[in-house]
Amino acid sequence: MKVLYPQSHDIPRLPNSHLSLKIARHSRCSLCSTCTGLHPPPGWRVFSDSTDGDESDDDDEPPPTRYLDRCECGHGVSAHGADSGLDRDEFVRRARVAVRLDELLEDSGRLLDFDYSDKDIDSLRKQLQPLEPQSPASSILL
Repeated sequence: MKVLYPQSHDIPRLPNSHLSLKIARHSRCSLCSTCTGLHPPPGWRVFSDSTDGDESDDDDEPPPTRYLDRCECGHGVSAHGADSGLDRDEFVRRARVAVRLDELLEDSGRLLDFDYSDKDIDSLRKQLQPLEPQSPASSILL
């Protein structure tokens, strides 16, 4: 199956569904212990949604018309850090981090390589981890 991935980094022009996909790509699955981020299932091929026509296809399958929406782990975007329970500020914060990660990947020619990582990417992905709830000050024993 062929699916699309959003190439744009222009946050104000990206729909929330594309921002959610970018967040999910770089966020651990909340329902799995081993999934480190949304990535395509085996046999799925991911293409940029802003191709310049130079991508060659050696098959007779029609071009992709839908975006990546499911992970190899079987869970969707919402299980990968982009759930509807996020308040707007947190969603925007995560979107900025995810877009920056995509910029780094694109700069190295690896935007569509869902297996690639390096120390800069790993470090930045830590900013997408859910924050642990803080204990109230009254519960701290002195």
